[in-house]
Amino acid sequence: MALRSLEVGIVGCGVAGQAAASFLADSGHRVCVLERFREPRPVGAGLLLQPTGLAVLRALGLVEAALSEGARIDGLFGENQKRRPVLDLAYGDLHPEAFGLGIRRSDLFDLLHHRLLASGVRLVTDTEIIDVVREGVRAIAVDALGGRHGPFDLLVVADGAHSLLRERLMPAARAPLYPWGCIWTTVDDSQAFGAVGLLRQRVAGSTMMMGLLPVAPDKLTMFWSLPVADLAAHLPLDLDTVRDEALWLWPEAGPTIEYAVAADDFSRATYRHVALPRWNDGPVLFMGDAAHGTSPQLGQGANLGLLDAHALARSLAEADDLPRAMELFAQRRGPPTRFYRRVSHLLTPFFQSDGHLLGVLRDLVMPHACQAPLARPMMTTVLAGLRRGWFATDPLDAEGRYRL
Repeated sequence: MALRSLEVGIVGCGVAGQAAASFLADSGHRVCVLERFREPRPVGAGLLLQPTGLAVLRALGLVEAALSEGARIDGLFGENQKRRPVLDLAYGDLHPEAFGLGIRRSDLFDLLHHRLLASGVRLVTDTEIIDVVREGVRAIAVDALGGRHGPFDLLVVADGAHSLLRERLMPAARAPLYPWGCIWTTVDDSQAFGAVGLLRQRVAGSTMMMGLLPVAPDKLTMFWSLPVADLAAHLPLDLDTVRDEALWLWPEAGPTIEYAVAADDFSRATYRHVALPRWNDGPVLFMGDAAHGTSPQLGQGANLGLLDAHALARSLAEADDLPRAMELFAQRRGPPTRFYRRVSHLLTPFFQSDGHLLGVLRDLVMPHACQAPLARPMMTTVLAGLRRGWFATDPLDAEGRYRL
């Protein structure tokens, strides 16, 4: 027997929260989204949607709109300062029709937000949730002014990698800050980097990394890696140094670099390695980056959050009570999120750290791994978000799509 219609609260109006709200409202649950900003808005750079994330957008009826807004990505190509290949992976190795999609986070946010509003979800803004209290088997969200919201049969915490509720409600969770973050900006693709359909990266050792991701037919998001100590909000960015180092690293991208620095519209981003002892505590469920935030090295954050949202709706539809639904959700999401959290954590120091020898080792080993008969397929399935563990992967269908 399926669960009755539930009262569901969702803290956070980001990618995972909005997708979950729409799925649950479509399933007949009464959903309220609690958002701390007066006007919900996206936070973050351009991102790469994998076949997994595109499948969730397809289930929401948003994939065609996303494809029109974004830029098709056929692979990942990285090289070092000597222009020697470091990473060279292609979705076409998995299926001729497989691809990723670069998209501005603002465009993805708008698509999900319009979908949420059309689904009948109740949206409460300018409300920062700082605590949760129990009322029997239900949960009440408490805001910073003492207001109480609920009670909810299920309260979903999807307030991001820097979640304060996670610290409050699950003190055993680990969420150390990565010592390196980045600055990013979106600029016109005046040099037509997007024409080749690649996420491109250039690195020097493990202390210097720049990325160019096509995110629209005529736009690029540019990333530049920096230590967290240089990213404090009260510190001005040393853009002269960034420009000089970026021009040395990637002289062919000179016009793009000069334009980005002259515009001086960089945002700062820091990341956490989030590991929870469990997904839920009774009626309170963590999902998205609040549950499994990683470094951006594998580009899986938004995709994992979208998959969480779909898995939650599916688990509620298949269970006859909430505890069983939480078990199903954990069974579905546990293996892939553990895998991507661990692999991202292992890889990050090879690209962002003070370990000089790690950069040398990366440049020696990864080019050969990308061409090795056994390693290349695994690396490509990691890129595409298809891994469920070290020895398990989900296939693409006959059309090159991921099936939920």
